Amino acid sequence: MPFHTIAILSGDRQKTIPNRSESEVLSEIVIPFIANGVITAKWGKKEQSYQVLELRIYETKEPWNKRSGTVIADVIHKKRNVYSRFEKKAEALLSTKKPKVFVVTPIQGEKHGDQEQQRVFKEYDQRFAAIEHVISDAGAVAIRIDKEHALEDLVGRIKKEIRGSQFVVADLTDERPSCYFEAGFAEALGKKVIYLASKHSVAKPGTKTVIHFDIHMNMNYFTNHDELKEKLSSAIEKNRSVLFDEN
Repeated sequence: MPFHTIAILSGDRQKTIPNRSESEVLSEIVIPFIANGVITAKWGKKEQSYQVLELRIYETKEPWNKRSGTVIADVIHKKRNVYSRFEKKAEALLSTKKPKVFVVTPIQGEKHGDQEQQRVFKEYDQRFAAIEHVISDAGAVAIRIDKEHALEDLVGRIKKEIRGSQFVVADLTDERPSCYFEAGFAEALGKKVIYLASKHSVAKPGTKTVIHFDIHMNMNYFTNHDELKEKLSSAIEKNRSVLFDEN
């Protein structure tokens, strides 16, 4: 019988992995999730890696046929989440980890707030997706701590993820004190940090971004998501041997 996995991602997003066998779900999805909170799968034509907050797995008698016109939500409606069936097996067969990259980013706006709050929330969510894409292409996984998904002490989780990261990408747009704190903590640990910022504020359109301290010399400024991806990709490739300890 086929299994269909719903992977819940940061920013209240989700990815669907349908029509997998029990062994495929265990080895390709659940084991990496249990190991490090990350799964890798092919969506469209490209294989991507994502930080996953939760897995939901459903079993059906027949495979889901996308061309039938039915949506996956209808196929799994009222089905029981059988994730727990895989959990114990996965814990004994943990896979190797992909390097993690912690992303420092302002958590601003509200998904269900007024129009302005939604605009700010959407921009930072899309910005993280752009960063996540570049980091995945580089062979690592982007990690962000969302305020909506604080499963333990928030600051403690942030410190833990920074300690376990290969390097850090820090977006200092809008001059959030929490972002400077996280970037400073990473620097104190000796982590390499790639600094980013849009030229203008997200929260206050038209206001130029002001970067504090001497890190402005290493700042990668951008005006849109395409330029953000170009600048970040270039910074990673130019410094790959240092960032990934390849020497």
